[in-house]
Amino acid sequence: MARARKRRATTSRPPKAAQTHAATATDGARTIIYVHGIGNKPIQSILKCQWDNALFDFDLGERSRLAYWVNREYYPEPATDTCQSGDTVRLEDEPAGRGLNVKRRLAAVRLTDEVTEVTEDARHQRLLLTIARKMQTAGAPPRPRGAGARGVGAKVLPFEGLRDWVTRKLTRAFLRDVNDYFFVPARREAMRRSVLERIEAGGGPFVVIGHSQGSMIAYDVLQSLGADVDVPLFVTIGSPLGITEVQDQVKRLTNQRTLAVPAGVQQWVNVADPLDPVALDKDLSGEFSPSSRIRDVTEGNPDSPRNPHSGTGYLRTPPVRDAVHDTVSIGLFQPVADFVVTRDLVRNLENCEPQDRHPVLIELAQGPAEPDAPEPELGAIRQSVTTHVRRLTRASDEELNLEELQHFVAVKLSRTEVERLASHPELRGVKVRRVWRNAQKRALLDVSVHTVQAFPAHAGYRATGRGIEWAILDTGINAAHPHFRAPGTVGPQYDCTVRGPLQAGRALDENGHGTHVAGIIAGAYAAPAPAERVLTGIAPGARLHIYKVLDRRGNGEDAWIIKALDHIAETNRKAGRLVIHGVNLSLGGPFDQSVFGCGHSPLCQELRRLWRQGVLVVLAAGNEGFEVLQTLEGTVDANMDLSIGDPANLEEAIAVGSIHKQNPHTYGVSYFSSRGPTADGRQKPDLVAPGERILSCRHRFPAGARAGKDLYVEMSGTSMAAPHVSGVLAAFLSMRKEFIGDPDATKKILLGNCTDLARDRPQQGAGMPNLVRMMLNT
Repeated sequence: MARARKRRATTSRPPKAAQTHAATATDGARTIIYVHGIGNKPIQSILKCQWDNALFDFDLGERSRLAYWVNREYYPEPATDTCQSGDTVRLEDEPAGRGLNVKRRLAAVRLTDEVTEVTEDARHQRLLLTIARKMQTAGAPPRPRGAGARGVGAKVLPFEGLRDWVTRKLTRAFLRDVNDYFFVPARREAMRRSVLERIEAGGGPFVVIGHSQGSMIAYDVLQSLGADVDVPLFVTIGSPLGITEVQDQVKRLTNQRTLAVPAGVQQWVNVADPLDPVALDKDLSGEFSPSSRIRDVTEGNPDSPRNPHSGTGYLRTPPVRDAVHDTVSIGLFQPVADFVVTRDLVRNLENCEPQDRHPVLIELAQGPAEPDAPEPELGAIRQSVTTHVRRLTRASDEELNLEELQHFVAVKLSRTEVERLASHPELRGVKVRRVWRNAQKRALLDVSVHTVQAFPAHAGYRATGRGIEWAILDTGINAAHPHFRAPGTVGPQYDCTVRGPLQAGRALDENGHGTHVAGIIAGAYAAPAPAERVLTGIAPGARLHIYKVLDRRGNGEDAWIIKALDHIAETNRKAGRLVIHGVNLSLGGPFDQSVFGCGHSPLCQELRRLWRQGVLVVLAAGNEGFEVLQTLEGTVDANMDLSIGDPANLEEAIAVGSIHKQNPHTYGVSYFSSRGPTADGRQKPDLVAPGERILSCRHRFPAGARAGKDLYVEMSGTSMAAPHVSGVLAAFLSMRKEFIGDPDATKKILLGNCTDLARDRPQQGAGMPNLVRMMLNT
């Protein structure tokens, strides 16, 4: 290009004025917005993770947002990269031959034919062909002079053929995407919208980083927003904004006679690799005014010469990292930092369309915003949050599936709505503490009354659970099963999967899991001749409160479970005493440790409140103790430590692993049973109980069935182990009523009287419960 010679930056540090601004700013930038470049990309969360790690070495969560504009008509399938891969602009058919052979092959491909494939308009073809020829010229750096010459040319010479091939591939990918931006209005609008949505959600001041064509889109949007957006730092990497033909089109699209730095941008850092054909004119300070806000840096991309246009390579360079780190609010950009939107929810939001709604739990802030401020009323905070949600979404409660819980609001929100809610100055930290993923939970499936010494306790101590009431949060129950025929065995039933206030009615089990769990805890059935036997629960006289929180597939969400827990707590509070003495949750799911979810997830918080009310909480430890791992040498069966799930990692609860139902000393802990310790280093499970091939009630059986084989079925899993412990505790409390309302003391007695199976503590906990020993020693 015929241009006046421009000054090139030789230092990677920001100018003194920029350093002063970054150092004296009250907070600094709060959110980074990425705008990716040309070619195919992996799914959004993976690409964002790649950029986060290249820039900061960890997942930034809500602190960064990705403007994603890949045209899936060109690339039907996302690139199969991982978070550890680099954003290197995928180039297929990499040459394996020598440089000369590669050059001959490339010479057979006509550039005009490639341009014609991109657009049919002759005027557009001429412009794109001019850009393409300039990129091809830039892709052939001069040879070094002299035998001892060093520098860029010397570095590239051994890779000359590869260099030609990389340039050709980058040119082709660039032309296709830049044609859409310049000449296809619908595609340009989609590109611009991808950036606007991330800015309009709030959360500034912003650092905006645009790679390749993403720098053009970002500039376009920032120019249109003017001073309405606060951008302390704009970073362009591998940018084509210095190309004359690109600038002419940008002027046309942004209605400018001369190119200006966007009014909201305080500092612009432009970084280009010497070998990058996309950034063939590497100086912008002489092209955009005022030039004092622009700092051009020529810096080698770490992935060059094989990938001189690599986005993550640019992000790892000192000029980019230093500029960004000096501009952001350093306290927010730490591996462990304050947040409102949890990282696992951010990943979900990134991977979907902006308008798609996701189930979330809005945790209400309960403390005063300032030390001397009066404690706000929780009801008023809840009302304020729900009012804001309705105003923000302009949707009905039915469309939002909105549920007002005691300490949470369950609702379905889009990505933009979540970000606006979390960025609202009157809500963030004042009325909204966290926005959590409304996590999915599932039923935990894989002559046990003798193993836990229940029969002797029934006979010798009359410890049958009579007078004790236990809640089961599961898939419901078939209360018509003859096992529950005794009056009062099944108490009130509630369906928490239906939106609205809970009403006592039927909680019909369409899965079978809940009925099976209920039969282990309470009820009894005397099978007739010829196979005369009594099939009994651990605490046959206990009364059951049924809460359906899992659907017919055994799946549920935290909001349904919390709805049940709120009702249990309110039932006890209104009665002025414990009506419900314990709860059994044979369910669970994964969690994200990085959001302090190990014992502190929304579900764990509510269970902790119930425990402190005096209610015993029994949880299945999980069935994640066994995995099949893929290695370079094939598959390997492995038992997994640190596999305790949520909510079993809660301290104020009793987490139960699984053992063999008849020979626990011989076979020990079940292979599938989750193992401890917890991710934050606490001892779990608390104990183990029979969970293999446990015989209990079928939820479906023939009319008039009386035979045991028609009425009962075997199931396995820690789901079956947990109700054994619930039954033991119900039986114990029925004859040791002084411990009702004291879960800490009851837990201590339970664990202190276990039978040691001589296995490691992270696998067996305290061992196997022994009801007779509990009765004898109290």
